[in-house]
Amino acid sequence: MSAWVSPDVARLDEVVAAARGRLLLCSPFVSPPALNIVANALPKKVNALEVWTRLDSRDWLTGASDPEGLLNFIRQVEGPTRPVIVRKSERLHAKIILSDGAKAMAGSANLTAGGFMRNIEAGRVATGREVEQLRVLVAEMQPKLQSVSRRQFERFVARCIAAAETKKAILDLIGQKEPGGAQSRTALMPYGDFLAYLRSSRAKLAKDILLIANNEDDNNNQGKVKQAFFGVQRFLQEYPRHRPAAANLPIRNLSPRDWFNVMESDMADDWRRFLNDFGQETRREYEYAIPTLRGYLTVAQGGTRTGGGGGDNEFKRVWPLAGRALRRFWGSPP
Repeated sequence: MSAWVSPDVARLDEVVAAARGRLLLCSPFVSPPALNIVANALPKKVNALEVWTRLDSRDWLTGASDPEGLLNFIRQVEGPTRPVIVRKSERLHAKIILSDGAKAMAGSANLTAGGFMRNIEAGRVATGREVEQLRVLVAEMQPKLQSVSRRQFERFVARCIAAAETKKAILDLIGQKEPGGAQSRTALMPYGDFLAYLRSSRAKLAKDILLIANNEDDNNNQGKVKQAFFGVQRFLQEYPRHRPAAANLPIRNLSPRDWFNVMESDMADDWRRFLNDFGQETRREYEYAIPTLRGYLTVAQGGTRTGGGGGDNEFKRVWPLAGRALRRFWGSPP
């Protein structure tokens, strides 16, 4: 039965996972946190993906959209048997996720962190006859959009990147005008430094996580590792009394039942408080979003994911590795 909903990560995951062979992502604005959810929920049987969006450098400059993130997403999910087609229109305002499966979604939410993780939005998960009606509407819309070749798209992204200094100045200006909130602006350990630590470690746990982070297992779970690392880092930044314990968690000769479970530790209450106080935090410069992490994690770990899969395993393995890497970054724990 079709239903009006407040779009969130679980709904996005549900609709994308219903695709059988083809999937359309129609959104004027896009950003990596939501695109990562799509990439991880995308069924392997999907063999054709189409993206409709705006391609206006002003959207990128103001932080409204992220075409570079979209290009990275396309490179991640495409393959010899899975082409990705991009169409654009600066007049595009519709937000639709439609496949050849039994479910679709349309509403106010852009395919961004704001659309599915922060903003107050409304949407409809369509089933049955409504899906067919939406397909008819989409077919009528398609001629109004312009096809974009890969080379054209890559050139557009290159032009945007060339304007990086302008973008930084505009985002700094916007940040000065926005009201403050529960948001960290302290420098963080870069993700690349964490990967360097993993490469230097002899522990099998580190090698296993590095394999996932580099997508050497072809499971497209690298985003789960990255978001877990920043989630652990931000937690230990806000609750430094837990740094010594995190830095001394075992990392050698562990079976899955020995991976660290924060909800069964002395950190559990503070982890819940952290998610309550900072659950909407994002940092563009580090490419992390706590809502994205919560979308990967099941309810058992403080997340919002209710379906299969999820990032609990990566999260549990990242904890002790992040604790040790951050000890080097911060110096001796207090």
